[in-house]
Amino acid sequence: MNDGALFGPKPVFDRWVAAQLALLLVMTGALLAGAGWHGGFRGAQALSGQLPPLLWECLTTLGDERVLLALMLPFTLRHPRVFWSVVLAALLTALIARGFKWGLPMPRPAAVLPPDQITVIGWRLKGLSFPSGHTGSAFAYATVWFACLGWRRGWPLIAVAAIAGFSRIAVGAHWPIDVLGGAVFGTCGAWLGLRLAARWRWGLRPGPHWGLAVVAAIAVATLPFDGQGYPGSLPWRIAVALWGLGGFAAAYLVPLLRGGWKAAGAPLAGVADTKA
Repeated sequence: MNDGALFGPKPVFDRWVAAQLALLLVMTGALLAGAGWHGGFRGAQALSGQLPPLLWECLTTLGDERVLLALMLPFTLRHPRVFWSVVLAALLTALIARGFKWGLPMPRPAAVLPPDQITVIGWRLKGLSFPSGHTGSAFAYATVWFACLGWRRGWPLIAVAAIAGFSRIAVGAHWPIDVLGGAVFGTCGAWLGLRLAARWRWGLRPGPHWGLAVVAAIAVATLPFDGQGYPGSLPWRIAVALWGLGGFAAAYLVPLLRGGWKAAGAPLAGVADTKA
């Protein structure tokens, strides 16, 4: 698979994004009209209770940017356009989400519901509920890869992003409306990130690309030491960190040690200047 066509016209992808946003907005409107801002939470928690809490602890880390970077690190040098697009998509999604969190500070479930009416797994978070940042990150990552992989190979990633979003309800951190909002913003962030990456190629140059990859590797290295309130996910976080750091070493450090900077930067030669 080559990501060389990622920045070219993608009418099928654009239609998919439009359909995905339309579905999410319809679901949001139906939820608000039928059950209100807090609607659907208890039913979703009851459904999630059929599976063990440890599973939800691990699944919810799929919205942690460090986990997403770890899963991607072995492929960043092979698919630099995807990596650069993911970086921009994640930044744009985070900016949008943070803007809403601070501009519309809504209470989380644990701040509204009595303890006997909610299952909380991990930290008992109470503020800055809308939207779900974890869900936004997961959808931004999955949507960029969807643009590269196409429908047949990309739809499972969208499904995993949806599961990661549902896990935020399962652990008691967010209302369903927060998750839907995160999915909308993550999808929009990915769409905007792809277009910005196609016009601003700075992150495709060897120096900036290496800098971003090193920063990603450092962030991934913190995973075993910071579970963000989910200690049961430690074995999973260690495995993901080893995957990411092993991929970084194989793709970046081994060529650097064997052939110097010229060999290490060879896969990126001319990428930033190649037109889609």
